[in-house]
Amino acid sequence: MAQMHLNGRRALVLACAAAFAAGGASAQTVVKVATVNAGDNPRNVAATEFAKQVSAKSGGKLKGEVYLNNQLAKGEAAMLEATQLGTIDVSPVGAAPIGGIFEPAYLPLSLPFLWPSRQHVWKAMDGPLGAELTKRMEAKNLKVLCFGGGWGYRNVMSTKRAIKSPADMKGMTIRVQQSPVYIGMMKNLGANPVPMPWSETFLALKQGTVDAMEAPAVSIVSDKYHEIGKYYSLTKHTYEPITWFMGRKKYDALPVDLRQVVDAVAKDVCALDRKAELDSEAGDLELIKKAGVQITDVGDTRPFRDMMGPVYQEVAVKVGKEWMDRVLEAAK
Repeated sequence: MAQMHLNGRRALVLACAAAFAAGGASAQTVVKVATVNAGDNPRNVAATEFAKQVSAKSGGKLKGEVYLNNQLAKGEAAMLEATQLGTIDVSPVGAAPIGGIFEPAYLPLSLPFLWPSRQHVWKAMDGPLGAELTKRMEAKNLKVLCFGGGWGYRNVMSTKRAIKSPADMKGMTIRVQQSPVYIGMMKNLGANPVPMPWSETFLALKQGTVDAMEAPAVSIVSDKYHEIGKYYSLTKHTYEPITWFMGRKKYDALPVDLRQVVDAVAKDVCALDRKAELDSEAGDLELIKKAGVQITDVGDTRPFRDMMGPVYQEVAVKVGKEWMDRVLEAAK
C-alpha cells in the first residue's frame, strides 16, 4: 500500500515537473518560411537570412525553418492561402496572384509597361500605396511584414521564335500567371494565354504544352529554364513587387518582444531582397546567353504598350477610378 502511495506521489511530482517545464521554460516556436523558387534566387537568399536572424535575435526562442521550391504548397497562390491558414508562417508573394485571387487592389501593380523603374515601385510600396494594401491584407488574416524587391522585369521565353514586335506573339500559346491582367495582356497581343501555377510551368514548356512563358531572368536561371528555352526576348512588360506575409494568428500569438524581433528582421530582409535582385540580374542574363539561348533586346516597346488600353480599362472597372488614379500617379 505504502509502495503504491509512493508511486502515485512520484507520478504526480513528475507530471508537475513536466507541466512546469512546458509552461515555465519558454518552448521554442518554429517559424516556417516557404518560397516557390529553387536554387540561388534573391527570394531564397532573403528567406534563409530571415530564418537565421529570427533564431539568433530571439536568443533561440524562435526557430526559423526554410522550405524552398514549392515544398509546402504548389505556387504562390497556394502558398499565400497556406499562410492565411497557418500551415506556412512566412511567405514572399508577387502582386499578380494576390490581385487575381485575394485582393483586387493589387491588380493595377501588375499592369504592363506601368513602372518606369523598379525604384518607382519600391518607393510606392514604401509609401501610402503600400500602407493601404497592408490595411486590406491585414483584414484577411495576414500580417504584412514588409515589401521586398520584385520578380525583376519580366520577359518572354519561347521555344518557337524571338519576339521583336507584337506580330511575333500572334497565335503563340503562352503560360501566364493566374491574373486577369496577364490573360488580358496576352490576348490583346494575339497570343493564347494559359494560366497555371509556377510549379507546373517547366514541364508544360518542356513538353510543348505551351510555346512560351514569361518570367524575369532571375527565375529563368534559378529554375533552369535556360536549359529548355531557345529564345529570351527582353520585352520588360511588367515588374511585380513582392510582399512578405506572416500568418496573422501566428504573429499575434507571439509575445511583444518576439514580434519586435520579427519586425526588425523583416525590415532588414526586405532590404536584402532588393539588393540581391539587383546583384543577380546582369549575371543571370550572361548565364542565359552562355547556355545558348538567343537574347533579343526589344528596343522600342511602344507598339506593345499601345495595345494595352483595354487591359487598363478592365482593371479600372475592377478597382474603381480613385484607386486606379492613385496607382498611375505613383508610377509617374
